[in-house]
Amino acid sequence: MFTEKVLNQTNLIQYNDRLVIGVSGGPDSMGLLHFLMSIKAEFNLTLIVAHINHHTRGEENTREEELIRDFCFLHDIPYIVGNFLKSGKKNFHEEARNFRYRFFLDLAKEYRANKIVLAHHEDDQVETILFKITRGNHLSGYIGMKDSYDLDNITVIRPFLNVTKDDILEYCLKNNVPYALDSSNFSVKYTRNYFRKKIIPLFKKVQPEFNQKIMQLHEQLLEVDDYLKQNGKMLIKEMIISDEKDRIILDLNKLKVNHITIIRVILLLVVNKLYSDTFDLTYEKMKNLLNIIFGQKPNITFDLGKNLYCVREYESLSFQIGIPEYDEYNIIINEFNDYYLPNGMKIRIKKVEEYAKTNNKTFILCYNSTIWPLVIRTKKDGDYIKTKIGKKKISRIFIDAKIPVNKRKTWPLLVDKEGNVLWVIGIQKPDFSSFPIGKENIMIEVLN
Repeated sequence: MFTEKVLNQTNLIQYNDRLVIGVSGGPDSMGLLHFLMSIKAEFNLTLIVAHINHHTRGEENTREEELIRDFCFLHDIPYIVGNFLKSGKKNFHEEARNFRYRFFLDLAKEYRANKIVLAHHEDDQVETILFKITRGNHLSGYIGMKDSYDLDNITVIRPFLNVTKDDILEYCLKNNVPYALDSSNFSVKYTRNYFRKKIIPLFKKVQPEFNQKIMQLHEQLLEVDDYLKQNGKMLIKEMIISDEKDRIILDLNKLKVNHITIIRVILLLVVNKLYSDTFDLTYEKMKNLLNIIFGQKPNITFDLGKNLYCVREYESLSFQIGIPEYDEYNIIINEFNDYYLPNGMKIRIKKVEEYAKTNNKTFILCYNSTIWPLVIRTKKDGDYIKTKIGKKKISRIFIDAKIPVNKRKTWPLLVDKEGNVLWVIGIQKPDFSSFPIGKENIMIEVLN
């Protein structure tokens, strides 16, 4: 029987579930609604119907809305309509999908539902997998749809993924379930419809059990993907340098030693954790990321789209939302005090009587020979510092010290009144042979 087939194969519906059901008015979603009504008492379910009117087919949209409204009124089920109007800024299907899921989530939270239920079935799954194969994707993408996943702390379930369209139509006929037919489903100008009406029938001529074979592929890919993700989640803990809301930084050396399959999985895990919306990390983008990881360029930024960037900085690889803007600064140092720099450094300027031993975080000048004011500023074109063997460009000092490109833009230089670089703070000091030593000195110290 249909009911046993759904419940035995999925185990997605639990006692006391509160369900928001996405209902379009077609046979799939109306069959799903009727099915959930039939087991409502047995599982003590709470049902809330959510319908999206896309306003694309005029009277058809109106009839669908009325059909669902009347059905829900007859069976005393809460019924809420969301009206979608395309803004024109994005792809229609992407914008409509985002609207649907946000609407479903908002309803789930408003009605304290723990699950959102969708009516995708086996034929939808086959079409999705073929569509992914023809477009090109990563391993997780070829799997197609999952029967359950979490979305913003709400579980999305698809109880019909193991039943065919014919099974659902037979169920609707047997139980007198009313439904509407979407005329756009008959047009082959849409890719999915073309697969459904033209491509899949050809496969079924060669292999009558084509659906089952694709579902077997789905099942095995799902198992492999689950295994890889389990291993990826364990390994990624070893290589995360920093995990922030808008940026995750990985140790590139620890990442590179893994098998390339695991590297692909780890990159997907990072992107999916960082990016809250659906992000399509295509095969081409993944290939570019692998070239960055194994390439020779120490500094490179790659735009993944949707304001997500991958940034390699020597031995680290970061994924981040947006690229921060860097402003030049010019801070006048004319008194003994603490100074907070825009790059996050804290600098202390104080007077000392003895010429103490210094390190890379301290710098000492003779007080009597220092002409105030000093300046702490960012690099300018042509900047150099005097060393024992001559002049050295600041840009070369940054490269030799392996300072990431983005940090070079805000790295502080200590400069005298004449514009001469006295210290690339924390990195490079000048030739001290020409610097006088006195009894009274100025110490410039990096505190963090």
